[in-house]
Amino acid sequence: MRRFERIHDIVEPVEGYRRGGYHPVHLHDIYNQRYEIIGKLSHGQFSTVWLAYDRLLQQHVALKTLKADASKNNKELSTLRHLSATNPDHPGKRHVLELLDYFEHDGPNGTHLCLVLPVMVSDGEGMTVNGKSHEATYVRSISKQILLGLDFLHTLSIVHCDLQPANIMVSTEAAAHSETFLQPPEFNPARWLKGMTADESAPNYLIATQRRRGQLDSADWSELSVKIGDLGGGGREGNHRKSVAPTALRVPELIHQNKTWNASIDAWALGCLICELATNEPLFPLGIFGLSAEQIDHEHLSLIGGLLDGDGQINETFVKHLTDRLPPDFGAENIQHLASFLGLMLQQDPLKRMSTVELLKHPFLVGDIEG
Repeated sequence: MRRFERIHDIVEPVEGYRRGGYHPVHLHDIYNQRYEIIGKLSHGQFSTVWLAYDRLLQQHVALKTLKADASKNNKELSTLRHLSATNPDHPGKRHVLELLDYFEHDGPNGTHLCLVLPVMVSDGEGMTVNGKSHEATYVRSISKQILLGLDFLHTLSIVHCDLQPANIMVSTEAAAHSETFLQPPEFNPARWLKGMTADESAPNYLIATQRRRGQLDSADWSELSVKIGDLGGGGREGNHRKSVAPTALRVPELIHQNKTWNASIDAWALGCLICELATNEPLFPLGIFGLSAEQIDHEHLSLIGGLLDGDGQINETFVKHLTDRLPPDFGAENIQHLASFLGLMLQQDPLKRMSTVELLKHPFLVGDIEG
């Protein structure tokens, strides 16, 4: 039953503020006697994320507040704690978002798990919306950092299951230590429908993300720090749960409804992800509105077949696809190397997809960049 007037801005669903749902957060609230809410970073299906100031350590942090129902036996917390205590010398560890602190907070909608994480200025989704062209050195740097983080996870037999632009966090050291990357908040009042009894389950207002678009557009690629975030959908290899990846990033074996899969699903998603970060558009732009699941699957397989060969060879159609979408100064040789690199991940046969260890040795990451 609806309780609130609709809010048309891009915010979390206001109806999610009910028992078991989101915790109502306001600017300048203080949590765990030390974290003061400064601004809104993002929201997701199961949480809201806020910029907070840690009064104890005198630094900015990101405070991820989970829905009450999602806080019970939370997999993300157990995974983050496991990662924190494991393999400190792996070079990919610093490319996975690390847990700084955690606590529980009691509110009108239940008990909420709160995860304290490093501040990241943008994400992969925000890096593509402005359509800024990217040089080969940028694509190499971003790709290598993500791949190192993924190799760290796979070394521990953890499959991310949801690699997508929104879960790739990007920042610079200077930008993360101030509030200047936030724009002023725009308040969307939570208005109760006539006949509903107002209570404390909802905040007085909702706020869209205050991250500025294009915040890192002019940043030097060598200064960008990239980390894999949102491990809530991850699982151990061999535990064949349903993948939570967006429809357009699903691997062929899941489109064909195979019941088994392994860590290679992350390799396929990574190929799609890197291609999108390089070209500023999805590799497989699915039109799903008004289509049945079967029609979507048919369109998806058709798009895959139109770009990728089934025999693992570099498809000139795919090379042309990249050439048409990358800037002229990317370099023809660099495009060939990138196509080869992506092709090793975008294998329709999961047994032919390269592991993270093998991919890290590819010429696109270790060879000379043309130009």
